[in-house]
Amino acid sequence: MARRTRFKLTLDSCLGNNQSKEKWVMGRWKEILLWTVGSVLLLVIAVFAMVFQSMRPTKGPRIATYPTPRTAVLVIDIQEDYTGPQAKKRYRDGDRIIAASNTLLAQAKAKGALVIFIENVIDNSIVSAFTGGINAPGSPGTEMDRRLIKVPGARTFTKGRSDAFSNPELDRYLRENQVERLLITGLDGAYCVDSTTRGALNRGYHVTLFPEGIATESGQTLEKLAQGWQKAGAKVKGVTEI
Repeated sequence: MARRTRFKLTLDSCLGNNQSKEKWVMGRWKEILLWTVGSVLLLVIAVFAMVFQSMRPTKGPRIATYPTPRTAVLVIDIQEDYTGPQAKKRYRDGDRIIAASNTLLAQAKAKGALVIFIENVIDNSIVSAFTGGINAPGSPGTEMDRRLIKVPGARTFTKGRSDAFSNPELDRYLRENQVERLLITGLDGAYCVDSTTRGALNRGYHVTLFPEGIATESGQTLEKLAQGWQKAGAKVKGVTEI
């Protein structure tokens, strides 16, 4: 009887130890799962916060009053990754905006207006991972669409945020050349075009946008976006009205 009692006690002890180990393992798995989920959520929140911050228009000192103000055409983000034959994120209105932009560029070339190409460059590895490597530094897809008219003396500025004025070199170049009026085409109308427009207005530039040369994949209509630009103080015209 004593032997049976000791055996039962030993068996109960072993079972108890196994149950304790199982509880400990389950507890550790729950901790790992919670930590993983929490880390992923924090990463997603950080990315969204980064993207939201990058979409905000910048502010800067107002431009001076020039005796002989000049005009510049800004072609924003019409890049191979969006409109080219190997586009990673194809815009369905790519052909339309290139044709309209070329009409504007031809007029600018004939009238001696400055021409500026804006290239979006994503050099943040986290954002790049979420966007599939679009606009990677030095990649062919980051270059402006090859179908755009080549204008002698045209300048190219890069940006890492929606607002092209986040690159201070753009504003400096415009001021040095006494530019007062900006004519804008490009994409996306709801993001980079919109932010650049508001960044320009914040500095006192006179902005005119050409919906024929603007595309958006945001779900908003160009008519609705145009109303917002006009309300902010910009003008909206056709490309033959330069």
